[in-house]
Amino acid sequence: MVDFKKIYVIFIDEAMERLADLEGGLLQLEKFPQDKELINTIFRAAHTIKGSSGGIGLKDISRFTHHMEEILELLRQGRIAPGKELITTLLDAVDRIKEMVESVSSGAAFDFSKCGDLIERMEAMKGGSGKSVCTGAAQTGSKAGSARNAGSRPGGGGRESLFRIIFSPAPDLFRRGIDPSMFLDDLKGMGEIAGIRVNTDTVPIISELDVETLYMKWDILFRTDKDEDEIRKTFEFVEDGSDIKIFPVTDSGSSTPLIGQILMEEGKVKPEDIEEALKSQKRLGEILVEQGKATERDVERAVEKQIARKSELFKSSVTSTIRVDLGKLDHLINTVGEMVIINSMLQQALKDSNELKDKKESGNPSLDVGVVFSQLQRIGKEIQESAMSLRMMPVGEVFQRFTRLVRELSASENKKIELVITGEETELDKGVLEKIADPLVHLIRNSIDHGIEAPGERVAKGKPEKGTIYLSACQSGDSVNIEVEDDGRGLSKERILEKAVSNGVVKGADGLTDDQAYSLIFLPGFSTAERVTDVSGRGVGMDVVKRNIESLNGRVAVRTKTGTGTKITITLPLTLAIIDGLAALVGEEVFIIPLSSVLESLRPDRDEVKTLVEKGEVVNVRGEYIRMIRLHEILDIAPRNRDPWDAIAVVAVYDGRKYCFLVDGLIGQQQIVIKHLGTAVPKVCDIAGGTILGDGRVALVLDIPGIVEMATRDRYSVAGGEL
Repeated sequence: MVDFKKIYVIFIDEAMERLADLEGGLLQLEKFPQDKELINTIFRAAHTIKGSSGGIGLKDISRFTHHMEEILELLRQGRIAPGKELITTLLDAVDRIKEMVESVSSGAAFDFSKCGDLIERMEAMKGGSGKSVCTGAAQTGSKAGSARNAGSRPGGGGRESLFRIIFSPAPDLFRRGIDPSMFLDDLKGMGEIAGIRVNTDTVPIISELDVETLYMKWDILFRTDKDEDEIRKTFEFVEDGSDIKIFPVTDSGSSTPLIGQILMEEGKVKPEDIEEALKSQKRLGEILVEQGKATERDVERAVEKQIARKSELFKSSVTSTIRVDLGKLDHLINTVGEMVIINSMLQQALKDSNELKDKKESGNPSLDVGVVFSQLQRIGKEIQESAMSLRMMPVGEVFQRFTRLVRELSASENKKIELVITGEETELDKGVLEKIADPLVHLIRNSIDHGIEAPGERVAKGKPEKGTIYLSACQSGDSVNIEVEDDGRGLSKERILEKAVSNGVVKGADGLTDDQAYSLIFLPGFSTAERVTDVSGRGVGMDVVKRNIESLNGRVAVRTKTGTGTKITITLPLTLAIIDGLAALVGEEVFIIPLSSVLESLRPDRDEVKTLVEKGEVVNVRGEYIRMIRLHEILDIAPRNRDPWDAIAVVAVYDGRKYCFLVDGLIGQQQIVIKHLGTAVPKVCDIAGGTILGDGRVALVLDIPGIVEMATRDRYSVAGGEL
C-alpha cells in the first residue's frame, strides 16, 4: 500500500519551504523589479508546488497554483510588470496556498470557493485590467484577454494547433504516491482536450491484478496555442520511467483518430460530453452504498475517522523536521567512526591489563588505559558538540518573515518604512528560534506604531520621509544578541514616569535611573499609547516579550534617545539543551546556577556585610554595594551556615544589575543537560529544570530571573527603591 503519511509529510515540508521562497522572492521583486533571475526563481518555486501537489492528488492546491504560475509566466515574458497591486495579489495567493497546505497537515477539508476572489483578481491581471500591466505590454495583455474571452486558450494570441499525446506512465507511479491523471487538469489550463481514449488492454484478470501497479495508457487529442516543449513540461513530474510521445496532427488527419474524436466529428457527442463522462467515475463509498454493503452513515463515519487519523499523523509534521547541512552530518559520522575505533582500543587495553593480572606479571599493557580513556572523552565531547550543531539554524529563517509584516503594517498606518536585516547567517538553537518569533513581532509592531513618525512629521523634523527599522543578529561568546532598532521618536522618560505614577505602578519618580524608568514599559498592562489601534496600544506585548525571553534564560535591554530612536537588545543562549553551570550546595541539596549569569564567587568578611534602609542586606564588593539574596530563604531549605561570612556569595548579573546569591558551598563548574521536570511537577518561577549529576543525584537548575523576581517582589512599588 502507498504510505500517504510519509508522502504528505514530505510534501508539507517541501511546500512550506517553497512558500517561504515565494514570499521572500515576491518581496524582493518589489524592490528589484528588473531582476530576471529572481522572477525565474519565484516561478520555479510555484511550479514545484503545483507539480508536487498535483502528483500526489492534491488537485485544489495544484489548480490554484496553476493560476499563480500563469501570472509568473507573463512576468517572465515581460508582458506585465511587478507593480504593487500585482505583488499584493500574489502574496495573498501565497497565504491561500498556506491555508490549503495546513489543511493537508490537519486533515481538515478546505473550501475551495474561498479561492474564487483571488482567482478572479489574477485572471483580471492576466487580461490586462490590473494596474500592474506595463505600458508596452498592456495591449498585448488586453488582446490576449479578449481572445481568451472569445474562446481561445489561456496565454493565447498565437495560432492553435492539434497535438496527439500518447502517455504510457511508469507502472510504479501509484507506489510513488503520484496520481497520473493530474496532468489532465494542467492540460485543460493550457488548451482544449478534443478527445481522449484510455487503453486498458494491459489490465490483467482480477486474480492477477496488483492494486499498486498502474496498467493503463492514455491517447489524447489536444488543441492549444502552446508549442511541444510547453506541453511536455506538464509531464515533467511523471516522466521518470514513463513513455511520453507528443506530435502534431496534420491537417490531412493522417494520424489515427481517437474514438472521442470520431464521435465528435460525426456530431454524436460534444467535447463537454466527453469531459462529463470522465467525471462519472464513482467513489468507493458511493459504490458500497449502492451495493447495500454499507449505509451512508457508515461511510460518513469512516470519512470522519479518516480525517481524525490524518490530523493525528500530521499535527507535528510541520515543525518536527529540520534540514541539516551535509557538512555537519559528515563531520558527525566521521567522529562516530573515530569513537568506534577508540572503543576497540579501550577494550584491547582492558584485555591486556586483565591478562597481565591473571598471569600475575608486572609490566605495562600494550595500550595505556588512561590515554585511551582520555581520547574517548575527547571524542565524546566532539560528538556532543556535533550533535548540538545539527539543531542550529540561521536566524534568517525567522527574520525574513518580518519583511512582509513591515510592508503590510506600514501601509495600514500610512507610513513609509523599510526593514533592514543583517546577520541572517547567525545560528541559534531550533528550540530557541521557534520561540522568539512572537516577541519580535511585538517589538516590530511597537516600532511601527509608536516609534516611526508619519512621513509629514519626519520631514518637519529634518528626517527622511521613509523610516527604517533595523533587525540584526550576532554571536557573542555562548550567546546571541538580537537587536530591533528604529530611527523614530524614541521613548519619553517624562511621559513614562507620568503614566506610571498615575496608574499607581510606582509611588514616585524620584531617584529612578533612566534604565529603571525605561524598564517600566515591560510591566503588565503598561502603555503610553493615546489610542488603541489594530497594531498596539492595549498594554499587552512588552510584558509578554520580557516573560518569553526570560523563559529562554535570556535578557532584554532598552536604549533610547528622544527624537532619535530606540534600540531593544535581546540576549539569548545559543542552546537550551546543554549549558555550563556552577554546582552549589544549599543545605544538603545541590543546585545549578547557569554560568552565563555568574561573574565571580567570594567569601565576604564580616565587616563587608551591611543592612541598608530600603535595600536590605548588601555585600560590599570592592566598594560596590550589591544586594544579597539568601537562597535558602527563597528555596525554603535549612542552611548549613546562616552567617554570610561563613558561606559563599556567588555574584551574578540579571537585567544589567548585580546580585549576591548566598550558598553553603561550591562543588565546581560542569556542563549539564537540562531536562524538563514534566507535567507532574508544578511550575515554579525559581526553577528552570533539572539535571542528573555524575554521581546519579538529581539537581535542580535555578532560574535567575525567577529568583530575583521573588526576592524583590515586594519592592516594585516603593518610591526610589528596587524595580
